[in-house]
Amino acid sequence: MRPTVTDAQRDMAFRILTTAMAILRDDQPFDPAHTIFGRILAAHPLRGRVGGMQYSFVNPAFPRTQIILFVVPDPAAPSADRTKGKQVATHFTIRFSPLSTDINRSTLEDLLHVDIGYWIDGNGERWPGNDMGTAPPQIRLHSYRYRASNLSTSRFPVDVEFAFGDPDPNDPAPDEPKTPVLMDVLLSRDYSALRRQHRK
Repeated sequence: MRPTVTDAQRDMAFRILTTAMAILRDDQPFDPAHTIFGRILAAHPLRGRVGGMQYSFVNPAFPRTQIILFVVPDPAAPSADRTKGKQVATHFTIRFSPLSTDINRSTLEDLLHVDIGYWIDGNGERWPGNDMGTAPPQIRLHSYRYRASNLSTSRFPVDVEFAFGDPDPNDPAPDEPKTPVLMDVLLSRDYSALRRQHRK
C-alpha cells in the first residue's frame, strides 16, 4: 500500500503553508532559527543574487518533505551594500513526501485565500483561468495558478501554484490513488509593479 498522510502531518502542512503565506503576503517577520518550518537543514547563498540566501528545512512531521525559502535584499529598499540591507522572503516551496491524497485543491484555495478565475504572470499580466493543464501529458503533472486575495493584512501580492499528480486511469491496482495527489505548493512574492516603475 502507498503511505498515507496522517492527521498530524496534514495539520502541520496547513500550519506551514499559512505561515509561509503570512511571511510573503503580510510581511510577518521571519527568523530561520525559530520557525514552524522545522530545523535548518542547509543555508546557501543564492546564485546570482548578492546577499540572497536559500534556506532548506527538515520537519519532524514529514522528514522526507522538502521545504525551501528564498530570502533576498529588499528590492523596494535598495542599499549600496546588498549584504547589510533589509532581508525579505520572496519564494517558498514545499515538495511533499509522501504525496497527499487527503489535501485537495479546494481546501488549499480556501486555506490560502486565493482569487478564483485568473492568474498573473511574472510581468504582471492577467490571464483567465487557473488550470494550467498537464505538462507533459504523459507524466500527468497537473498545475494550477492563482493570485492570493488582497486581504486587510496584505502588504504584497503573492502568486500561488499547486502541482498535483493526476491518477492513472489505466492502472487498476487497488493501492494506486484514484484522486489527484498533492505534490508541490509554490508561493512567490510579486515585484512586477516595482520593476515596471523602475523602467519608466
